Amino acid sequence: MFKAMVSRVALGSLLAAAATGVQAGNGPHGYPKDPVRFIVAFAPGGGTDIVARLVAAKLSERIGQQVVVENRAGASGILAAQFVARSEPDGQTLLIGGSGPMVFNPITYNKLPYDPVKDFEPITILGSYPIVLLANPKLPVSTLPELIAYARKNPGTLNYGSAGASFQVPTEYFASQAKITLSQIPYKGTALAGQALMAGDIQLLSADIAPAVPLVNSGQAKALAVTSAKRNPILPQVPSIAESGIKGFDFSLFSAAAAPKGTSREIVTYLQEQIHAVLHSDEISGRLAKMGVEPEGGSPEETAARFKREIDLFRPIADAAGIKVD
Repeated sequence: MFKAMVSRVALGSLLAAAATGVQAGNGPHGYPKDPVRFIVAFAPGGGTDIVARLVAAKLSERIGQQVVVENRAGASGILAAQFVARSEPDGQTLLIGGSGPMVFNPITYNKLPYDPVKDFEPITILGSYPIVLLANPKLPVSTLPELIAYARKNPGTLNYGSAGASFQVPTEYFASQAKITLSQIPYKGTALAGQALMAGDIQLLSADIAPAVPLVNSGQAKALAVTSAKRNPILPQVPSIAESGIKGFDFSLFSAAAAPKGTSREIVTYLQEQIHAVLHSDEISGRLAKMGVEPEGGSPEETAARFKREIDLFRPIADAAGIKVD
């Protein structure tokens, strides 16, 4: 009798769930009860978007609910960050942003409608990838030491293109360490800046590694150095800045996941553990490697510490260079 009653209750619950469209996930307390939304701070087709879609597909399988990617590009990631910051802290809506929204916006915008510390619960870093310093083939330098020597011999003559503070501030950091001066030419996207480099409108380009590789492999640009401490597997012939004489230089852009402030610790920890497993699976880590992305997946505490460390590192550089947005 008891077993029959339990069976009837269980069957009733399943039928009710089916009728309402509610399906319990595999996380704490049946989380997530609805599809999870990845709000990507950049346009479709970019590095962060591609990483988000790779992770979303596999994460869906692990958590028992679909993970949907939504792009809310614009205003250097501000639109997406603001949207997620104002969302319910239930783990259903997550920001997939990174260096721009979490590090460079706070140090370059005089007024920002969100706070990366007060408005978010960091979940994890999805992956890191270096900036590549590219040169127009006609520029008479082929290595970073040659570039530095040329800049010192011809002060005030070199410019570089970049798309946003995520590229401008690290490039100014390099210039300050090398004791040279470079003039920034702003572009709305790395693709446009790449076209300007090929046309000879600019001499140097600061770009993330994914769009840099085709330019280098086609001979339309010379890669002088990568900003990470080590060489990147998809540009193995290109030395690091540290390897080229500026000891200790080590910086990579990152893509990160964050939830609205107040999201429960149980949900944040569950998401971090599941994303870490996805990132380090053979399939996803292999696909990321082909993009030049190093999978991470560390703890929320490590993620928050990275945000703070890089803000502290780059704020004085941005202030000294006068990189501010009203």
